[in-house]
Amino acid sequence: KEKIFFNLSSNIKKDLSIIKGMITASNIEVVETYDDTIELFSFSNELSQAIINILTNAKDAFETNSIKERYIFINTYVKNNNAIIEIKDNAGGIDPYISNKIFEPYFTTKHKSQGTGLGLYMVHQIIETSIGGEISVKNETFNYNKQTHTGANFIIKIPRVAQIHF
Repeated sequence: KEKIFFNLSSNIKKDLSIIKGMITASNIEVVETYDDTIELFSFSNELSQAIINILTNAKDAFETNSIKERYIFINTYVKNNNAIIEIKDNAGGIDPYISNKIFEPYFTTKHKSQGTGLGLYMVHQIIETSIGGEISVKNETFNYNKQTHTGANFIIKIPRVAQIHF
């Protein structure tokens, strides 16, 4: 558990390579839009754990909701000196009645044999406590490939060290 300097898009691409088999087997198309200039001084491995967990939950949601065309959009950019990571899917979104509970420990919509309810709680702990960032989620309806889709959009905000210019 050591803070290091790393390139955000390279880190996310590494995460995707780790779960490439799962993504391919689940017929998920990942649409990536990166700001390749974002460098962070943070816990890269913990951030990877959080990202992989969100992606795995999206895969599960595609299967639960029997979604045929499966898309995950990963977008990184800078806003107000924060690195922003958006991970959006078209798996139908999160039930509004439970959206305020998904980051609570032991909350799960999965059968006991499939989930402990600790995944998104750990994601929240990593982003907010370890990294000092923020995570939120909202449902979004959007157009892609001339079709309307609905899904969850996880937004991770990580403070960047101010750029020093000489």
